[in-house]
Amino acid sequence: CVFEMPLLEAQASVDTACISTAPVFAGTAAGRDGAAKSHDSGWWAFMEHNRERTPGRGSSWADSAAWAAFLAGIAACGLIPVSQGWCLFNASVIALVFLSIWLPDHGDTVLPFCSIIILPIVVFKSVAMGGWWSYSILLYVFGVIPFFDYLVGVDVGNQTRAVQRELHSAFRFELLTLLVAPGILVCLGYGAWLANFGGLSYLELGGLCIGMGIITGVIGIVVGHELCHKASRLERAFGRLLLCAACYGHFYVEHTLGHHKDVATDRDPATSRYGESFYEFLPRVVKGEFLSACRIEAARLQRKGLPWWHSEIPAYFLVSAAMALGFAAATGPLAVPFFLAQSAVAVLLFESVNYLEHYGLERRELQPGQFEPVQPQHSWDSPARVTNHVLFKLERHADHHAHAGKRYQTLQAYDSSPQLPAGYATMILLAFFPPLWRRVMHPRLLAHRARQEGQVFRHGPTPQSATAVEAKEGTQSLKADGHLECRLRRAGA
Repeated sequence: CVFEMPLLEAQASVDTACISTAPVFAGTAAGRDGAAKSHDSGWWAFMEHNRERTPGRGSSWADSAAWAAFLAGIAACGLIPVSQGWCLFNASVIALVFLSIWLPDHGDTVLPFCSIIILPIVVFKSVAMGGWWSYSILLYVFGVIPFFDYLVGVDVGNQTRAVQRELHSAFRFELLTLLVAPGILVCLGYGAWLANFGGLSYLELGGLCIGMGIITGVIGIVVGHELCHKASRLERAFGRLLLCAACYGHFYVEHTLGHHKDVATDRDPATSRYGESFYEFLPRVVKGEFLSACRIEAARLQRKGLPWWHSEIPAYFLVSAAMALGFAAATGPLAVPFFLAQSAVAVLLFESVNYLEHYGLERRELQPGQFEPVQPQHSWDSPARVTNHVLFKLERHADHHAHAGKRYQTLQAYDSSPQLPAGYATMILLAFFPPLWRRVMHPRLLAHRARQEGQVFRHGPTPQSATAVEAKEGTQSLKADGHLECRLRRAGA
């Protein structure tokens, strides 16, 4: 990818698909168009979904009705009075998620992605319960969700190119992402009102800020990221608004024209390196993304001959400030620290996702400063069904990076991409404990590196490829045979 490539194209090439908004519907190289992803013995999953599904098969009206009933049940849980049924509320939510094991998802219905409503319901019900229960969302994100990622298992289904093209233009998927923006603003407004008039203790205010930060980080920034890659001005505007809701508007500039161009190279601040802990990565990426965004904007202004005040980056921070002051004017002064605190939580959570998406992966340097095109092997994938629904298939990250213009509903799972053992919620928890992270990830990373024939890695070890090992073993075997033959000759003499 070259920097001069415009963000909006009619058609993307192999070299520019990683930053283009033009969709590229590639096959999965698994034998036939729409074939399921091959099994990976390293997955932490109890079952697999859509292994035997006929390529191109769609959902029936009964499938959609079942998902609608599931969502209605989740919404009904929000109506259970906290004072009378806190245990009933949690038991009902968990039971419904358990029942979703049997809900079919062929990839052509938007309803599974509507399960994001669980997060704000749990957050605000937890705050209403008060005390330490205000932090219940942490138990859901790092306990309940990882458990169900294992129990519900993985979705290995893929779509044919024809189905991908059809779904790409299906407005229902676009509409859901557009509705997230006003939904996040409503949640922020309600959170600001609770901070000022909810009679919350400092302990409960902390739970509210963490919970709102999880909503903004898991739903807001993720959907903002999805929208920022689209050609429509409305979608990109809503995407930037969602990023500004977490004081991270500059991410739009750096991510689309920086990270996607430089991913898996030393130029990219958002690619974590072999052996780098999350706590080393976090300050580097936060600082690096901001500086990278400033450099990209400075280069744009210089090319167009514009003065510095035409830079978009200050505008994004002004929008964030306007949000905080607007909520303060509408609800009270505590809205400002509430807005800043939830933004910090959202950024922490999102950068923990950045940490695991490309950990230790590197692109070949073909010649100084020039790297091979972005391919599926440069991103970690996870087919975990539960978290892919909550995160709008962000975990099918390899296809997103190889073909950035594709919408979330058309992302495929590739055999050539390295596999995380579990969904993002589980992996983020592991990342918070570096020795545990390295114990789980380094064997997988080194095995993946060994499959990259002839590549010398810039960070960490370069393991021998399987071909090299076989050649070495063959040479040793020939030497051993030669020594044996020599000894036999001497014995006969």
